[in-house]
Amino acid sequence: METIRDKSFEEIYNHILGEVQRGSVDRKHPFHLCFLSTINNSTGFPDSRTVVLRKVDRDGFVLRVHTDVRSEKIKHIKFCCNTHLLFYNQKAKLQVRLSSIGEEVQDEELKKEVWSQAQDISQRCYYVPHSPSTEIDTPFLNSEIDTTDQTLGYNVFSILEFKVFELDVLELNYEGHLRANLKVNDGKLEKSVWLMP
Repeated sequence: METIRDKSFEEIYNHILGEVQRGSVDRKHPFHLCFLSTINNSTGFPDSRTVVLRKVDRDGFVLRVHTDVRSEKIKHIKFCCNTHLLFYNQKAKLQVRLSSIGEEVQDEELKKEVWSQAQDISQRCYYVPHSPSTEIDTPFLNSEIDTTDQTLGYNVFSILEFKVFELDVLELNYEGHLRANLKVNDGKLEKSVWLMP
């Protein structure tokens, strides 16, 4: 079985970029869900959560996720744009950590386009009446959603983008774990080294 040991750094980079892109379009791909870490501006500690990867721009290596504008991650990114995305493919024993600069997309036309293409089940997530992390008396039920509320839905929908500048790739292998660090600038590979796993 081929490992990253058998690839050039350019091939490793293109392989990871391809896998991340596949994760953005294939719901069954292990990279469809990833862990996003931000710095919590209230506590100073890292804060991590699972997000759904929605799109990848290969040219600039920019990743997109959707979120509720009321979520804490928006505040965190405005406080500190340094973010981290973690992917893991259990079958391939492949871990990918991406260091990135996160920002909330301000392009209203893009937001309208993305919202109009979203499935109803996805849009319903943005009709919850309370901000994420709000304390509530009882667990919330989807039957309580009011999709006619004009203050919700599209009005609380937001897009986050993450421009990747560094990859840390770890492949677990019986013959010896493999780890590479790749630095990129505007989607172009600039520097690559092997690291001790």
